[in-house]
Amino acid sequence: MPTPPASLSHPHANRQIRLSSGGRTLRIGYVWTAAERRSVGMRITAEGLQVRAPHWLRPADLDAALQSRAGWIIAKLTERAAHASASPAQPAWSDGAYLAWRGQWLRLSLGLAGRRAALQPLPAPEALHPARRQAGAAAIAALAEPPPVRQVLHLPLPPNAPAPAIAAAAERWLRQQAQARLHESVQHWAPRMGVRPARLALTSARTRWGSASAQGAIRLHWRLIHMEDALFDYVLVHELAHLREMNHSPRFWAHVAAALPDWEQRRRQLRRIALENWLD
Repeated sequence: MPTPPASLSHPHANRQIRLSSGGRTLRIGYVWTAAERRSVGMRITAEGLQVRAPHWLRPADLDAALQSRAGWIIAKLTERAAHASASPAQPAWSDGAYLAWRGQWLRLSLGLAGRRAALQPLPAPEALHPARRQAGAAAIAALAEPPPVRQVLHLPLPPNAPAPAIAAAAERWLRQQAQARLHESVQHWAPRMGVRPARLALTSARTRWGSASAQGAIRLHWRLIHMEDALFDYVLVHELAHLREMNHSPRFWAHVAAALPDWEQRRRQLRRIALENWLD
């Protein structure tokens, strides 16, 4: 196991703690969220440690709960840091880069006249060129069998457009796709679950794929559109179930299971996905 660094902090940490394990003491910053729950939940994401704890739990008791899992927390954070440092930098955005969309690869093509992006099927499947950027690659890597490239996304940009302009155009198109997919999926799932969201929106939240408010607002991360429809639907169904139960009680999971009997498999798959930064 690699030697852990002196600090393993989440970039958006709102609390810190010193944890000791194996003769080492490390300062760890984490994202803490108070919730209506009975136990402390801990999760390691691509950015670091997230903790959800009962709102009534005393800080000293929360620290004790974290210290009881110190070995696991430090091991997982060290593993995450080692993986991040070993991951090669993504090539720059350019003509011919690849974009993950609904569990498929699209090849970007610049030079389209007009103002609207356009999808075009390829005459034959293509293999990925390893030297080109692969935006959303983690969503494809989570599939049992990564697909070849079958479509081209033509963007209305000059062939020599700078990387930030290409990234911005790709993001605009993906957000439009995510918005359309969100409304389409809600029309399918909401009546089946007996709920009616008051508002639908996309988010760029750093710590969660989706959220539901007591006022009936449903928000999903726009980058869910990278993933296959099964995972998009799982996050949506999860949030719609919160309109019935604003907790994670057995009743809540029963609503999820009634809609998606294989929800546990989908959740495990989703937890393996940590998307790269959009611009780096």
